[in-house]
Amino acid sequence: MTTHVQSRMPEPEEPHGVSVPHPHHEIPYGKVFAALMVLTVITVAIGIYLRFENEFVNVLLALLVACVKGSLVAMFFMHLKYEGKLIYLIFISPLILCVILIVALLPDILPVGDASMTNFNTPDLYNPAHGDAALRTAEPAKPAAH
Repeated sequence: MTTHVQSRMPEPEEPHGVSVPHPHHEIPYGKVFAALMVLTVITVAIGIYLRFENEFVNVLLALLVACVKGSLVAMFFMHLKYEGKLIYLIFISPLILCVILIVALLPDILPVGDASMTNFNTPDLYNPAHGDAALRTAEPAKPAAH
């Protein structure tokens, strides 16, 4: 009498959903491309035709459009829309650190007091005859005598 000895251990039960294929998401690349083109036209229009007197508003509008375009690229072309929640933590953490770094460095780069930009907004600064002519007519430096 021979008994059959099982030579291998039974396969362990598979963890939940390991070999289940992920659902395929239809990504509307054409629509995203069209949206990016429209946003590019809007950016150019803001830069050339739709200028506001306050330059801060122009910059904010351009940055807003750039953020929307960047979000579209990240969500659809980089497939982040269909990722889990951990990827958002990995994305948001460095973004928060970057904002903290920029805000921390702002006092070092903003003009304060007498160094204010209002001192640089003089008519002489924009007069090409004043600046370039003075540089061209200046006498060359004489070498020092030994």
